[in-house]
Amino acid sequence: MSVHTPRPKDPESAFGTLVEPALSSAPTLRELDPEGSDKLGLSRAEVESFRETGYLIKRGLVPAELFVPIMDLWWRQPPILEANVSRQNPESWVGPGRFWPEENRWSLGQDWMGEFDWPWPDDLRLGAEKGERVGRLPHKLTNDIANDVWRWHGIGHDPYFVSVTSAHPNVLYMAEALMGGPVKKPRRNRGIYSIFPKEPSQGESKLGPHMDANMTEMSVVMYLEDVEPGSGGFTIYPGSAEMLYPTSEQAFNWVATDESKETIDRIKREVIPVEFTGKAGDVIFCHGLVVHSAGVHEGSNIRVAVIQDFNRVRQRGHMRWSAAGKYGGKRVHCDMDGLIIFPSDDSFDDPSDGMREVTTQWIMDSNEFVLSREPPSGHVFSDWNIGQRPVEGLVYDEPPWWERYSLPMLPVGDIPRGGGGAPAVPLSEIGRYLGNGTWSMINRAYNL
Repeated sequence: MSVHTPRPKDPESAFGTLVEPALSSAPTLRELDPEGSDKLGLSRAEVESFRETGYLIKRGLVPAELFVPIMDLWWRQPPILEANVSRQNPESWVGPGRFWPEENRWSLGQDWMGEFDWPWPDDLRLGAEKGERVGRLPHKLTNDIANDVWRWHGIGHDPYFVSVTSAHPNVLYMAEALMGGPVKKPRRNRGIYSIFPKEPSQGESKLGPHMDANMTEMSVVMYLEDVEPGSGGFTIYPGSAEMLYPTSEQAFNWVATDESKETIDRIKREVIPVEFTGKAGDVIFCHGLVVHSAGVHEGSNIRVAVIQDFNRVRQRGHMRWSAAGKYGGKRVHCDMDGLIIFPSDDSFDDPSDGMREVTTQWIMDSNEFVLSREPPSGHVFSDWNIGQRPVEGLVYDEPPWWERYSLPMLPVGDIPRGGGGAPAVPLSEIGRYLGNGTWSMINRAYNL
């Protein structure tokens, strides 16, 4: 019996709908924590709370002093210097986006397609239409529903940074206590997401609930600075993962259905969101399917958070590649079988052209499809540990995907610390043309 292969989707896309959220968020005050929140491990109260709400907060899980060198580096990055933001002058923290350039290519190497500079929007390109997207940059600057946001993705593969965030022993301990092992040791995370105070002219700060449509089993957010209520704290919809899980076609790869869209609309209408507030070193753990948003930020401080993805060791398949369009053709994405299939009705875009830009969502440490396509069964946490078995240190350090696919990632040469990232590569280097518009991508998944 053949197994259904879902339609390929853009690896950069999240899952959401246009329905506006109906309810305001409530902060996670420390006095409301279940007993044991300030200790490593899981108390009985925490187990019960997690099973009821689908999230867990650990206070002071990582010592805040470990973040000092990272925050010192944060204050010296281009988005801060370009906007004349001063550590000593909180007034300069307000609305720095008006000083940011519309396009930036900071902290990049000269390795696009193997030998070229990372392209600017108006550059003519051998492997794509002029203006085609280039994927994420080390520094992503946006204005998100009134607040200016800087996503420093490049720091996410810095060895020291990873060692004090995703790979810190206390974080790995809690990952095994909740998910169970063996835990796939993170080799990078998404980096630091900073939300700045807004100017009155920027309008009302609002929630933008969505779900990350990827293969992450557990989402983890850590604060590097204190976050008070109403200051942009990571906001989740408790129980949303449990509601969405049975609507997916698959258990371990998110494949949305019409029921998924109806369910997320119901979540936004009926579930009271929770804003994660706390001190530097506090961490929240929740399922990767959780509906979430940057919090409403009407405060005066900068919210500085590390966004992280965790998975157990599983049999994995192809990378989620995306091939640029040329000569007016549309961008085409890889499916779970590792195929990129170009439309047959395009007379201008030659499907056999191997000199075509191919990118992946390099900010993630979980870029490969899970090999299993089994449908959801039982409860979303049915195969999680949640304190049932003692932690044994079952953490496996797999070779990172960028090394397996020979993609440059870490800063080299004159690229500053906190820069780098995987650029585009020619399609012919990672795929084989089968004819009839179909390319078969190389599979270098690391499976035991």
